[in-house]
Amino acid sequence: MIRTRPAWLALVVAWLVGTAAVLIGPSAPAGAAAAPELSIALTSLRTVGSGKKTSIELQGTVTNTGAQPAFGVRVALWRTRDPIRETTDFDTVVAGQSQPWGERMPWSEDHYFRIKESDESFDPGATAEFTVRGTLTDLGFTADGAVYLTGAQVLGTADASSNYQVLAQSRTFYATDPGSPLPLASVVLLQATPTKIRQDVFANERLVGELTGRLDSLLTLAGRPGMSWLVDPALIDEVTDLADGYTVVDGDDTRPGTGQAAAQAWLARFRALSSRYGARTLFASPDILGAEHNDSPQVLTHALEAGSDVAGLDTLPLIVLPHDGLADATLPAWLADADADAIAVRTAGIGQVLVRGRASSTLLRLAPALDAAGGPGTDDGPVQRTQRLLAEAVLGGGQVRLITSTGDADADAAANPKWLARTTLDRVLNGTPARPAATLTLPADAATLPESRFVQYGMLEDDFARYRSLVPDSVLAEDESATLSRLVSDAWIDSTGEGSWLRAVNDTFSASAIQGQVSLSASPRVLMSSRTNEFPMTVTNRLAEPIVVRITFASDNPQRISIADSELITVGAGQSQTVNVRPEASSNGLVNITAGLRTASGEPVGRTTRIAVEVTDLGVIGWIIVVVSGVVLVATTALRIRQVRRKQREEEQ
Repeated sequence: MIRTRPAWLALVVAWLVGTAAVLIGPSAPAGAAAAPELSIALTSLRTVGSGKKTSIELQGTVTNTGAQPAFGVRVALWRTRDPIRETTDFDTVVAGQSQPWGERMPWSEDHYFRIKESDESFDPGATAEFTVRGTLTDLGFTADGAVYLTGAQVLGTADASSNYQVLAQSRTFYATDPGSPLPLASVVLLQATPTKIRQDVFANERLVGELTGRLDSLLTLAGRPGMSWLVDPALIDEVTDLADGYTVVDGDDTRPGTGQAAAQAWLARFRALSSRYGARTLFASPDILGAEHNDSPQVLTHALEAGSDVAGLDTLPLIVLPHDGLADATLPAWLADADADAIAVRTAGIGQVLVRGRASSTLLRLAPALDAAGGPGTDDGPVQRTQRLLAEAVLGGGQVRLITSTGDADADAAANPKWLARTTLDRVLNGTPARPAATLTLPADAATLPESRFVQYGMLEDDFARYRSLVPDSVLAEDESATLSRLVSDAWIDSTGEGSWLRAVNDTFSASAIQGQVSLSASPRVLMSSRTNEFPMTVTNRLAEPIVVRITFASDNPQRISIADSELITVGAGQSQTVNVRPEASSNGLVNITAGLRTASGEPVGRTTRIAVEVTDLGVIGWIIVVVSGVVLVATTALRIRQVRRKQREEEQ
C-alpha cells in the first residue's frame, strides 16, 4: 500500500533522526545565491551478496547542468518502505499520478557518496560518478515478490553554507525475489517493411540490406536455446522470391536484383529453426485496429488468404499482433473469424501472461516495449526500463517479451535475474488462460494508418477485380490478397516509402494504367456501298499477359445504321489483333458510332473511339434497277412484236 500524505510528519521526524550528520536548513533567505542546477542519471543497479547480506548497489553520474557552482555535493541512497503489491498502485506510479513518500537512508559510508567537501565547488559542466549501496534489510525490502521504490538524491548548497538542499533525484523500481521461479518467454519478431510489388519484382533492395543486418542478427537470436520466434509470412514470401531471382524497379524499367545469394543464405538458416518454438502472424501484419475503426473486414479475409499460400508455415500457431500490441475492447470480437491461437496485446494491464478475452479469444499479455519509458517520474534510462520489466514480471507472475532489435535483446539480457526461468512460447500457449476476461484499454494516442489508406485499399481491390476480368488466366493477379495486405501493413505507420511502392503497384493493376496499355483503333470514317459492308478494327495489348475482350458498338441512330458486338477475342501479350466488323444500314446518311472494348463481365477497358459511317449508294442502285427494268421491258416488247409479225407473214403465205 502506498503511504498517503497525512503520514509526512512522522517520516520527517524519522528522517531528522537518521540524518544527523547532514543538517538541512531552512530555505535560502532573500538575496542568497540561486540554487544550482544539477542532474543525475542511474547507470547501474545490481543485487549483490546473499542471505542477510544481500545488497542493492546503485551507480550513476551527477552533472552540473546550470550556470552556478554547487558546494558540498554528495549523493544519498533513497527508498520507500511500503511494498507495491497491487497493479493499480503500480500503474498510478508509472503514470505519475501518485508520488509515494520516501526517505533518505541514515548516514553511513555505504549509503552516502561524497563528491565534494562542504567548501569545495562543483563547477558548471562538471561530471562525477557515484556508487551507493544498502542491504535489503536496512532498506526495509523484506517482503518476497514485492515491488519497492528506490533511488538516489543529490544534496548540496549554493554558498558553501550548511543550507543543504535536494538539487536532483532519480528513482526506480526494485522487485524482490518471489521465492520461486517465474516464467520468462522472449519472442524474437521476424518482420520487415514490404518491398515486393508482384512476382519477381521489388520496389527496392531494402530487404536485402536487412537480411545482412538487422534480420541477420534477429535470426541468430531466434536460434539460441530458450528463445522463441514469431514470423510474418509476408517476409518469408518475399525472401523466397528474392532467392530464386528477381528484378528491381528502376524508373520506367526494371534491373536485375543483387541480393539472391543473401536471400538464399538467410532462408536456409530460417528453415533450420525448430518449428516447435515458432509462431506466425497475419500476412504482412495489417493494421487491424485501423481496419476495425474504418469498417474494413476484408482486410482480415485477405490476410488469412495470403498467409495460407506461404508454404511451410501453416502448421505454426497463429498469433495476431496488433501494431505495438495496442488493442481496444472490441477488437477480439472483430478478429473472431481469424481463429487465432492468441492475440498479443500490451493494453490488458498486468497479470497472468495468458488470459481470456472477449468473444472466446485468448490474450497473450506482452511486457511493455523494451525501449518504453521506465517510470516512475520523468526518468527514462536503461536502469528504469529494466527495473520496470522486473517489477511487472513479479506483479504478473511471469512475462512475455517481444524482441524486435538487437537493442531489445540487450535489454532482455539485462533484465534476467535468477528468479526468472526461461520458457518457450509453445509452453505458454499450452497453459490455461486466466479468468475472468481481461479488460483492454486503448490509449488516446494509439497510432493507426489514416482513413485515406483504407479508401486506397478499396480502390485497389476494385482495380484487381477489373484486371482479373480482363486477364482471366492472370499470373500477376494471383498475388491480389498479398498485395492488398501489404498496402495496409502496420509497418507503414512508422516507416516511409509506401508512396513509391503504391505507384509501382498501380502501374500494373490500376484502371488508368490499363487504359494506356490496351487500345482500339479503326479508320475514323467508313463509306458503305451496300446495306452490309465489312471494315477492320485493331485491338492492341501492351500488357505482359494475354487479354480477353470483345468490341462493342453504340450507334447514334441505330434505326439507320447498327453494328453487332464482336465475339470474345484473345489478344496475346504485346500483340495486336485485327477484327472485321459488319455494319447494317437501312437507309442513306451519316451516322456516328462509338466503339469500345469490354471484358467478358462487361467492364469497360481503355478509351472509346468514334467512327463516322456514311451510306451514299442506295439511291443510285435503285435508279439502276429502274433503268434496267425499263430496258428489259422495251426489249421484251420489241421481241414480242417481231414474233407476232413473223407469224402473220407465215399465215399469209
